[in-house]
Amino acid sequence: MDRLADTTLTVAGFAEDAEAEPNSKAQVVIVGGGIIGASIAYHLALEGITDVVVCERNTFTSGTTWHAAGLIAGARGTITLTGLASYGRGFYSTLGQLSGVDVAFTAPGSLSLARCSARADELAYARDIADHCGIEAHLVDPAEAQQLWPLLEGRDIVAGLYFPGDGYVNPGYAALGMAKLAHDLGVTVREHCAVTGLQVQDGRITGVRTTRGPIAASTVVLAAGLWTRDLAATVGVAVPLFAAEHVHVRSMPLLEGVSGLPVLRDVDNSYYIRPESDRLLLGAFEPRGIPRPTSKIAPGGHATFDPDWAHISAIKEAAERAVPALATAGYDRFINAPESFTPDTTLIMGEVPHVDRLFVAAGMNSQGIIYAPGVGRELARWIASGAPCFDSSAVDIARFSPHQANRRYLHSRTRESLGRLYAMHWPGYQSHTARDVRGTPLQMRHRARGAVMGELNGLERPLWFGSPELEQAYDFRRPGWHEAVGREHSAVRDRVGLLDLSGFAKFEVAGPGALECLQHATTADVGIPIDRATYTLFLNRAGGIESDGTVTRLADDRFLVVTPTSSRARMLGYLSRHARVHGAVVTDVTSASAVLGVFGPHSRDLLSRVSPEDWSDSAHRYFGGRRVEIADVFAYALRVSFTGELGYELYCETDTAMNVFDALVDAGDDLDLATVGYFALDSLRLEKGYRHLGHDIGPVDNPLASGLGFAVALDKAADFTGRRALADLEAERSASRVLHVCLEDPDVRLWGEESIYVGGEQVGHITSGTFGYTLERSVGLARVIGPGWSDDVDVSVRVRGTFHRARASLTPIYDPGGLRLRG
Repeated sequence: MDRLADTTLTVAGFAEDAEAEPNSKAQVVIVGGGIIGASIAYHLALEGITDVVVCERNTFTSGTTWHAAGLIAGARGTITLTGLASYGRGFYSTLGQLSGVDVAFTAPGSLSLARCSARADELAYARDIADHCGIEAHLVDPAEAQQLWPLLEGRDIVAGLYFPGDGYVNPGYAALGMAKLAHDLGVTVREHCAVTGLQVQDGRITGVRTTRGPIAASTVVLAAGLWTRDLAATVGVAVPLFAAEHVHVRSMPLLEGVSGLPVLRDVDNSYYIRPESDRLLLGAFEPRGIPRPTSKIAPGGHATFDPDWAHISAIKEAAERAVPALATAGYDRFINAPESFTPDTTLIMGEVPHVDRLFVAAGMNSQGIIYAPGVGRELARWIASGAPCFDSSAVDIARFSPHQANRRYLHSRTRESLGRLYAMHWPGYQSHTARDVRGTPLQMRHRARGAVMGELNGLERPLWFGSPELEQAYDFRRPGWHEAVGREHSAVRDRVGLLDLSGFAKFEVAGPGALECLQHATTADVGIPIDRATYTLFLNRAGGIESDGTVTRLADDRFLVVTPTSSRARMLGYLSRHARVHGAVVTDVTSASAVLGVFGPHSRDLLSRVSPEDWSDSAHRYFGGRRVEIADVFAYALRVSFTGELGYELYCETDTAMNVFDALVDAGDDLDLATVGYFALDSLRLEKGYRHLGHDIGPVDNPLASGLGFAVALDKAADFTGRRALADLEAERSASRVLHVCLEDPDVRLWGEESIYVGGEQVGHITSGTFGYTLERSVGLARVIGPGWSDDVDVSVRVRGTFHRARASLTPIYDPGGLRLRG
């Protein structure tokens, strides 16, 4: 069956029905008739939600699904993404039988090659993740790689990774098969029904406008591929994705040797090859892509661009060196068509932060076929339950800063994003495009002091100070920043360090209903005295953790809420929803104030040199705040710390931040003050066991199982979000736990995602890890299952296929004074 054969709904048997007038009302409207929209529709029907209308402006699969290579993979680079992908692999194997549509499912396996030692390390990590998730995978040597792929020239191959269950499918027919299943269960599918606008009232989606009339709906899903950004922007919703040219070419028939070949991924040369009948399909993920704005893409469906052999010449030559049969055969087809990419090359899904019940599933980064079944299932569950049922942190649309949906920004980043799919996936990798867009007030000072800058949420911030440069520092085993970060870590532990924490998301909640608003939004009792702070969690309706942070009471009717940098968009939406109900006003003050962290045993000494205030313990208690004179200005000082040492956060206006910074630096010279980057902060917090949002805690992690029950005031009068769910989760206190882990071998590095074993049985995985310089070995937090855990448990951690002994504890392995600081 030709991949590009007819993919109209005639194949699925309900083409005439798709031309009928759409209903004027539905429970759910799905915008987009590609494989993502079809999967969501079918999985909603499985959840019992069949009052669904799928609106496709052209014909089904005519967006990007039609030209996909149809690759299927069971494992990806993280446990969460592997969960999404592996469901799809199993799903496709039965789709043809379930739907009656021949989807041409083929599973000859896949083979990824490594042409350098670093890539071999990456493949070893990938094998570990596959094994953790129950996906069969085998590391192979060059000779075994050639046995698996006899047409392959074996020069320069270091290692390979073979997945026996991978393969490919006809993408158009797979989408039609899912659409048919959805239709058979009662879902309405409509072609030539373009959605031209979204209807929003009081912060909630109420329906869509189409070329065939309005449709009222309580839930809308944007699954319109590369067109999703523009449609979402009409109601002020930022969806950061942008189109790029994506190429695959097909060879002329080969005389022999094609049948049964696995999919080949030569990632160091930026291409894949898969069989197509007696031919080979060569696809490119070139390091420098060609972005395409939607204004340059034909809207009528099946859009393509002119062939550009020159652009892929280097990749084509590399492929022909590796597989000489390609050069001998020649080529008969060049497909150059649009695909959408995101700033971090990870898909986008979830409920948007600022419009209730408006969901997005788009930006698949040319992996839509791999992820479609998993995305469809999980988004359907999310829609049905009101909260994610998997760890959505890495894919949630709320992870982005709104500015990242800017088209100029996206055009720049997309040049890099396309190639990132096959580039090295280094720990700590930082993109090099679309940089220096959003910065803190102290960015110039950091650069003057030799900062190596990275970004989070599109915000520039120091990773470490001094050498080496970033590109020379990447390594899986001992990164080049090891010594520099160690010096900064030691400065905080032994002396005093200065951190720029200005990226914290900061919100002022004010008005007569401010207290009531926050009592319903937070797990802690925030009815605290003025100038006191408390650590709290913000839960979803299922009891999962949407964010954590501090709430400080500034006045009877005014509070400061501070949450992690990456949570800004999510928390603005979360707090605003509560404020609308309780008569409060939420103001995002993130960019209006800078935050300087002064941490370490000499922090009081340093602050006393630039401030006339009394910084003694009795004058400024733990979790206390006050307005202080400092340098030549005023600031609000909060005594909290994420480092495990004595510390203070200084909140000052952005236009005074440099004055405060300069004064602290000048005064700290004889104290051996160090300016400190975020890699050292990560090491400091992991030694103390502080949880990090998006890694150690997230939307499916409840406070009890996360060791954060102390932050939940079940006895407070307000019925806070997630409280009822927590009553049903009490049993999970023993079913799932967080362990503090420290490896015995100081030469082995933890990065996160490594599996934990007890007595040869897999019991969990590292959620975040790094090197702990005080402990002089790698440390991490792990989430494990099963009852009976105690301190000082002997466990093993699997790193690149080798099991390493480790010490595990229910309490932090490093504890300077027993204080529980900000988690």
